[in-house]
Amino acid sequence: MKFREWAIWLTAIGVFISAKAGAQNYFIEQALLFSRQNAGGSARIQAMGGAQVALGGDFSSARSNPAALGFYNRNEFSITPALTFQNASGNYTTYENGQNNLLATSSSSSSSSSILSLPGLAIVFGADKNTDKAPFYGGTFAITLSRLNDFNGTLQYNGQNNGSSIVAYFLESATGYQKDQFDPKYDPNTNPAGKGDNVNTPTYLGFNNYLIGPKGTNSTDYFSDLGGKNPGKPEQKEIIKTSGSQNQWSISYGANFLDKLFLGAGLGITSVRYQYDKTYIENFEGQKLQAPCNTCFNNLNLNEKRTTSGGGVNLTLGALVKPIDYLQFGITYVTPTAYQLNDRYDGKMTTSWNNYDYYGKGQKFLNNESSKTIDDPVNYGLSTPGRVTFGAAFIIPKKGFITADVELVNYSNASTSNFSQQYYSLSYDAGQDINKPIASRFKSVTNIRIGGEYRLKKFRIRAGYNLMDDPYANKPDNRINYSLTNLSSITGGVGYRTSKFFIDLAVVHTQGDGYYTPYAVTFLPGPDYNYTNTTDRILFTLGFPF
Repeated sequence: MKFREWAIWLTAIGVFISAKAGAQNYFIEQALLFSRQNAGGSARIQAMGGAQVALGGDFSSARSNPAALGFYNRNEFSITPALTFQNASGNYTTYENGQNNLLATSSSSSSSSSILSLPGLAIVFGADKNTDKAPFYGGTFAITLSRLNDFNGTLQYNGQNNGSSIVAYFLESATGYQKDQFDPKYDPNTNPAGKGDNVNTPTYLGFNNYLIGPKGTNSTDYFSDLGGKNPGKPEQKEIIKTSGSQNQWSISYGANFLDKLFLGAGLGITSVRYQYDKTYIENFEGQKLQAPCNTCFNNLNLNEKRTTSGGGVNLTLGALVKPIDYLQFGITYVTPTAYQLNDRYDGKMTTSWNNYDYYGKGQKFLNNESSKTIDDPVNYGLSTPGRVTFGAAFIIPKKGFITADVELVNYSNASTSNFSQQYYSLSYDAGQDINKPIASRFKSVTNIRIGGEYRLKKFRIRAGYNLMDDPYANKPDNRINYSLTNLSSITGGVGYRTSKFFIDLAVVHTQGDGYYTPYAVTFLPGPDYNYTNTTDRILFTLGFPF
């Protein structure tokens, strides 16, 4: 599919439902994040909805179908810069428990961002066709850079919550364990299960900021001086910024046999860097909470940063046949990509109190408190699923063509392996049995791309459309964030070609619907943010045959 990558990153930003389930959900959705890829390629290809498997003569073939490189009979260098505009707008809804119903209140929020990027770079070495060596007429070698996903963007919301606070989540995720769960020195291999479960989590930060505490020395029940299950009516606000990209260098070769059969293969070397920065704020200023706190508390500020980086490899095999001059058929298979990744989580919480005597004995007065997580990176392997794509093109000589691709990919085949880290914390435990929920949550999908080009002397006019199928076999319940569905793109563009250079322009408009919740507890509903994400991208490809 096309430029749905911003739709993808916006909701693959992690969630903390419980210490174990929250981490597991992050890695499950991350498996989808890196498996779902746009068709990519030059501005010419992207203006036609990304359909390209049955076409030749474009550097995009190095990644999509290396067999189509066999159409080249020249050398070529090209560069593709892009400018992207992203907007997310929706309603932030909170719920208040009534005796027989739920009272909902909503507030509208929106956010936008823009970024300049370089999603395409290529050099192609094509040989003149030599019919004297039939059936082999020659081949073409190419080295290209393609952007698989762009993760840059912003999402934000705000509103007053009359039904819950994140403190209620802290209480629930801590309940059932002794306070040893917040000690990073405990090792699950040498200590009783459950110890260390809440290290490096928002609950860990809440505990160290005195928002919650155990009711006794060995108690597994927790309390908060701010209130019970529903302390106050906080004004809530969150800003989520994501950055990074997923790219692939392709080293590919395509061969021409009798201008009828084209075969090719390519090695893909991928790199990925994905980061989210979240700032979550709750403001209680001016509110009277339960005794003995009353007006003791002002606000909390939770900052989280998570960075995933690494690289992988895959292999692409392709074939293209041209039985008659007017028809071309292509097929390509991309093997699973084997990644080695490093995941790092950093969190910080600050709280503002009004000189509150926490123990009531003058031992500890709370004013400006803060705490941080420990450095505990996670190393692991990720295998994203392989994909098969079929393409067909109907050629109208000297006038243009119409082409379409059908891509088959089974997201349930994604898998993780070999989780390792120094301390026992949230991420470590999540990796123990994560492949089963990946297999049950996702499914096999069919993605469709269609486009065409009309030629008018040296000018080209192009249009296209693509649709990405829903990847979920079982959507998570409303307490879990999930990647966008209902993703579609409308594309168009123009081009100008001479023997010395060519320039192409593409405009891609993508839209999808998303869901996000900052926290969730079983005994209270919401809050949630339902939004529509829209992206508009302008691309240029400038190429020079040589």
